[in-house]
Amino acid sequence: MPARLITLPFLLVGSMLTLSAADDVATMPDDNETAATKFVAPDDVLEVLEPLFSSIEQADASRATVKVLTESVSGGQIVDSQESTYQIASRSPDRFTIYLKEPNQRTRIYGNEKEMIVRLAPEAFYKIDQPVGLREAVVALPLPMGPYPEPVLALTLASVDPSNTFLNGMKSIEIVDRDKFRGVTPAVHLKGEQDDAVTWDFWITQDNPPKPLRLLIDLTPMLRSTGELRVPQGYEYQIRFDFLSWRISGEVPDSLFRFQPSEESVEYESLEDYAQAIAGAVNEHPMLGEKAPDFEATTLNGKTMTLDDLKDKVVVIDFWATWCVPCVAALPIIQKVSEDYQDKDVVFLPLNVDETEGKVKEFIAQQQWDIDPIMDAGGKISESYKANAIPQTVVIGKNGVIESVHLGFAGEEELTKRLRDELDVLSVGGRIASSE
Repeated sequence: MPARLITLPFLLVGSMLTLSAADDVATMPDDNETAATKFVAPDDVLEVLEPLFSSIEQADASRATVKVLTESVSGGQIVDSQESTYQIASRSPDRFTIYLKEPNQRTRIYGNEKEMIVRLAPEAFYKIDQPVGLREAVVALPLPMGPYPEPVLALTLASVDPSNTFLNGMKSIEIVDRDKFRGVTPAVHLKGEQDDAVTWDFWITQDNPPKPLRLLIDLTPMLRSTGELRVPQGYEYQIRFDFLSWRISGEVPDSLFRFQPSEESVEYESLEDYAQAIAGAVNEHPMLGEKAPDFEATTLNGKTMTLDDLKDKVVVIDFWATWCVPCVAALPIIQKVSEDYQDKDVVFLPLNVDETEGKVKEFIAQQQWDIDPIMDAGGKISESYKANAIPQTVVIGKNGVIESVHLGFAGEEELTKRLRDELDVLSVGGRIASSE
């Protein structure tokens, strides 16, 4: 079975702090604030961080390449790993470009004093007439740019004050050691814990001024503390940023901040306009428009069934696993929407991907779910449906054709709306245009 991709749900993705322009003075307590509520970094920590932060805030230009590795770990084993790369350049006062290269998507933002352009694909872009400056870009980009982007932007955009990101909203910061990074580079290793339970480890060089080497962010404690999800025992979600190159001096060509559309380029009104234009594109999933593969399977409670048993019904198959946090967030939503259409011949089939019965039974009890999932031991059904990434939901029409495939988890509101729109059509025997 190929490695499975998971997409962290939007409700759990965020920046290290959500700051507004007023937060530039967040370290100053008001009359009602006590000293106990204000975090004060230890002197030895400030001695290490302030030279780095000051050099970034005083810089006129910057260029950096940052490698991003997100890992989901369950029971000590890596169950998902994704790599992406940032290429970032900036020049004071307010020119910057942020290029995010992900496995299945490349997005680039061009910003200057007059406008901001977002390139969503080689031939697709849209304009924003009210651009944001360098400082605002750290916390107010017009679209998501990777998981947890704020700390990377705070460390790579010139004239930004990183202390707003790294020192506000903290519970503790300490120096762990001054060992050589990877046994080679003289470095200082710091560890921080935020008020929202996120923890991070930060390695910087002992140069003058210092340079960032690695930032490792552990979101697991925050996921557990939200109360929104019951995170499985032994599950961990971490994001690692490795600064492959980083400088805050030298020339940065103006061409990096200019977008030159080609003759084939299409300008869209907004991100939503672009999303609607490509929604359901056939090449999004190879099974769209295909006859759904039949299968014979056994549920957790021992019931044997086949897809053929559900002929002339709309079938919603949700591929999930206990270690996949977005799956755990999405499944109850998909179940509720599907069951709202039960009287219109819609059937919900949760399908667990290649896990043991004992583990799944214990997890369902812990989540207090009322489901009897199909057990896909060995992942044969998943493979036949090309479910190489989860969360993944396959919607089969009454004609037995795969009409829609949902990849990832875009949040409760978006998922609910899209699924209801599809079931409104399919439950009366209609078709979805993208599947044709």
